[in-house]
Amino acid sequence: MSEISKNLSSSLEYLRKARGLTQDQLAKISGIPRTTLSHMESGGGNPSLKTLSKLALALGVPYEELLITPRPSCILIRNHELIKHLRSQGQVKKVELLPRPIPGLQFERLEFQNYALLVGTPHSKGTREYFTCTKGRISVTVEGDSYSLDEGDVMAFPGDRKHTYQNLEGIKSEGISIVVLHCPDEESRKKRS
Repeated sequence: MSEISKNLSSSLEYLRKARGLTQDQLAKISGIPRTTLSHMESGGGNPSLKTLSKLALALGVPYEELLITPRPSCILIRNHELIKHLRSQGQVKKVELLPRPIPGLQFERLEFQNYALLVGTPHSKGTREYFTCTKGRISVTVEGDSYSLDEGDVMAFPGDRKHTYQNLEGIKSEGISIVVLHCPDEESRKKRS
């Protein structure tokens, strides 16, 4: 058995079980025959890129994660190691909170300086966005309607609409943004099942 086949076997079985799926369930979700999954989990087969992509989408991981040497399941990422982006002339810091990207999901901490304004980017049609105020007071405006969030408040809204965030305080405010991107391929796959 090659190193890649061994990695695929271990990763596939681990990810499937971690999601509480049987081989039959994963086969149905991914559109791959159960016998093919069984063969891959036992270290056999030479799956195509299309098959790996279907599996990765069904398991919610980048396809590379199916082929790499399995790593420990716990990862500690220190604050200084997180990827950070400055927005709004440096008044807002976006901090990426996913050490390994998950297709279709964005998870970020937004740190606002005094009264800072951040204009959000409308995403693809069908995208959902969730914002939790974790410190201070932040206004979320969607298509002209404004909502004031205090610490602990959560706002859910269509992420494909024009939206802005503004710190309503004269002190630093923070929030967590989760964006669940709409995936047309996922929808058409569900309809076929």
